[in-house]
Amino acid sequence: MNQELTTAVETIKTAILQSQYQAAKETTRVQLILYYGIGRYLSSKKGKKTWGTSVLETISSQLRKELPGLRGFSATSLKKMRLFYENWSFLEDSNSSVMTDELPDTRTNSSDASNELTSIIPIPNFKLRN
Repeated sequence: MNQELTTAVETIKTAILQSQYQAAKETTRVQLILYYGIGRYLSSKKGKKTWGTSVLETISSQLRKELPGLRGFSATSLKKMRLFYENWSFLEDSNSSVMTDELPDTRTNSSDASNELTSIIPIPNFKLRN
């Protein structure tokens, strides 16, 4: 293969790999927002009289019925989402000393995919530092 074709292949390959990386990064970001929001919702319900010890199993079971093939939302996973929120909820505090530049401001851009989640699961509005 001549040098021009080698350069073309490398250029296209680099573009493909960069796009795949960006897609994976965005997917992970949206998943974390979802998991955090679900955890926040579950945490807010914890301790209510109607929410006994088997509620996460019931929710998980019903989700599997209504969304066949759904994976990653077992009772154990739901509990981990709740713990994820409870361990990281300090980021919602505007006085937090933790840098949150990478966290999305989910209520400022209506075209952001994460805003679609806020109608179902309350997603926090993080204060971003410039």
